[in-house]
Amino acid sequence: MALVETLNSISSTMDKLIDFTVSDEFLSKDFENFLIRNNIQIERQNELNDCLIGYILDERTSDNTRILDYFMQKNPNADKNLIKSFKNSFISVFQVNKLLKNAYHCTCLANEMDFELIPLVKMTNLRSIGLYDFLKARMIEINNVFYLLEIFDCFGQFREYNANVETIKCLIKYPESQTMYNDKKLNELKNSTKLFYEKFTVLFGCDEIITTNTLADEFIEEFNDFIEGKCEIQAEKYKTYDGKYGYFVPRETGIDDTGKEDDFIKNAVGGFSNSKIPYDIGFFMDKDFGLFIVPFLGTFNEILRQNSLNNIKDAKECIEYFMTSGRVSINLIIKKGEEFENFLNIINEVFNKDFKDIREVIGYFRADFISKTRFSPTMALYNSKVFEKIIGMEENTVQKEDMKDIGRNDLCPCGSGKKYKNCCLLK
Repeated sequence: MALVETLNSISSTMDKLIDFTVSDEFLSKDFENFLIRNNIQIERQNELNDCLIGYILDERTSDNTRILDYFMQKNPNADKNLIKSFKNSFISVFQVNKLLKNAYHCTCLANEMDFELIPLVKMTNLRSIGLYDFLKARMIEINNVFYLLEIFDCFGQFREYNANVETIKCLIKYPESQTMYNDKKLNELKNSTKLFYEKFTVLFGCDEIITTNTLADEFIEEFNDFIEGKCEIQAEKYKTYDGKYGYFVPRETGIDDTGKEDDFIKNAVGGFSNSKIPYDIGFFMDKDFGLFIVPFLGTFNEILRQNSLNNIKDAKECIEYFMTSGRVSINLIIKKGEEFENFLNIINEVFNKDFKDIREVIGYFRADFISKTRFSPTMALYNSKVFEKIIGMEENTVQKEDMKDIGRNDLCPCGSGKKYKNCCLLK
């Protein structure tokens, strides 16, 4: 009976969240702007519901308040523990190891842990999901019981490559999922972060370098080999930023993680040089949370250095991007507050606030990060077995000698589902 009550509580609370979002004047307008910003076209009711749920659970309002926190402000009597569980939910890919009567026994590819996941609908409604299939789904934990809050896609057992690609997408968006419920993985990331920090700071004599997008891919590859002891790096080679670039919409760079799936793997391991517009990229070595790749960090520094929003194109948008982006760690914000005396003045001017110190800034922009150990996506990928598999798959497809016997229009043997001419032939 307790299980039925919990399922009903989850469903009814989600219904309340959706009804509140569409009826609240401020939120309904904010949701419309969210659809416009992300170029989302709604054609069917189920698409609307899916977008609403994703917006409610993951997004923030225009004034940087999480939707769930806004809901609690307006509905103080709502179930606080359930809302907290919603806030800690994450999307990943799960492989089905066993079909149970009312649940799936699965392995989460992100954190390599096994879970018994109870779907919110009857198992008979999910007959198409078979043993060893892969589920892209949102997981939620309530009182040490795990549930499938949403199921987005199902990949057959022979579509492992596609499942791995989706896992990496989710891992970049939810890097904290890699260490949730897995202390061993947490220690792995701590050790990797310590190694990265020592190597980086000895090499560059600091914890931050600014380079250009044309060199960023090469740096990522070389630094990875440097960590593994496979090569040496000429540090001065990457200190090429001259302060001349400005800010523009991140999606134009091709680095946004909502980009096209076909380009995703290339962008995940680099791909910054694909942009037709030159721009600056910062590499910040956070001693606690790993290596962060921060587009427009040089431009951000230049705005603070000049103490003006008027000298650099789209300076206000650059500040907004920097402060609200998940790519920027707490420690980097603290560092900028210490490095530039005018930091608070600029932030207050852009956001029309009256922050008195850096603690207020962190509390406003990074409240969720304070209570979590949120390693950088770079560290998550470095410690991901799934990412290793993907790289290995790509390397192996390039090395196969029998590729020359495959027709240009045949399906590529790497398993991508694309024609050979549009896949490994290009390599």
